[in-house]
Amino acid sequence: MYSISSQLFEGLTEYIVTNKSEETQESEEQKGPLGSGRILGDIIQKSSEHLEKKFLHDFSYNLFEQTLLGNEKVIVVDKLNVDQKLDQLSQFSFIKVKGRIVFNDLKIIHEMLANFNEFGYALGYITKKAEYDEQLKKLNEQIKQIQDRNQKAKAKDLLKNKTEFKKVLMDEGLQLDDEFLKHMSYLLNYGYNQQFEIQIPLNNDYLFTAQLDRNNLKDEESRIIKKYSRETEKEFVLFGILTQILKESEKETLIIDKSQETKVDEENNMKEAIMNVVRTIIGIEKTFTGKLNYEFVIDPIAVYMEL
Repeated sequence: MYSISSQLFEGLTEYIVTNKSEETQESEEQKGPLGSGRILGDIIQKSSEHLEKKFLHDFSYNLFEQTLLGNEKVIVVDKLNVDQKLDQLSQFSFIKVKGRIVFNDLKIIHEMLANFNEFGYALGYITKKAEYDEQLKKLNEQIKQIQDRNQKAKAKDLLKNKTEFKKVLMDEGLQLDDEFLKHMSYLLNYGYNQQFEIQIPLNNDYLFTAQLDRNNLKDEESRIIKKYSRETEKEFVLFGILTQILKESEKETLIIDKSQETKVDEENNMKEAIMNVVRTIIGIEKTFTGKLNYEFVIDPIAVYMEL
């Protein structure tokens, strides 16, 4: 914001410093016997200083947004006009989107996946253990009533399969294979790197997304989600720079695969090999974080509630 503001305003005040100081002085005199000329003086001096630093981020942002809007540099989009404004997106660098937000915290999802079985067991124990113990008790009572020895043995074998509580939780989907969770957790962490994403779906056909920097939030992400819910009831404003709007079929590929062509220069071979690695990485990243065809990616400058 400050980089663009410096172009708009030829510099911008970031903060104001107010310095207040106070000083007091006390003294006492005592005269000795006449003619002695003895004077006792004690001087006590006290001083205090108060420094106040007022940051103008919010005020600066208001000036910033109002100026860009006044200069017609911003396209304003909401669920009522998105169909009409869609063709104009490429004409603007800045966008202001208003709508309900979905918080997509990949850090929480990664942690939950890594500890899924512990979470599932705890949840199952709280919600299903009492019912499980009661059913087990009834089954034992029923087995005691069976007179036929063979039937009784079969019933006990069936009961053994149900005595392990984890197997019951696995049938309920509360326990998954440890290796599956390990590899899934790794892929999720590689692909998304614990991103904190906000999504604004408009009319179920258009999705505006932005990656937020956790260090720049005014409150912890967990408290934000607790206050407003993971799918907010209130509408928020997302203001930022449009970075990706094209569909995959509309994008021109910059790195061409030349691995099948005849090579002569060894130096060029190495450069092209590196380019092919980059091309492979691009393909992998599309699998994880590639833009959806109905998605519009924004580099966020501000997210706030509008009065």
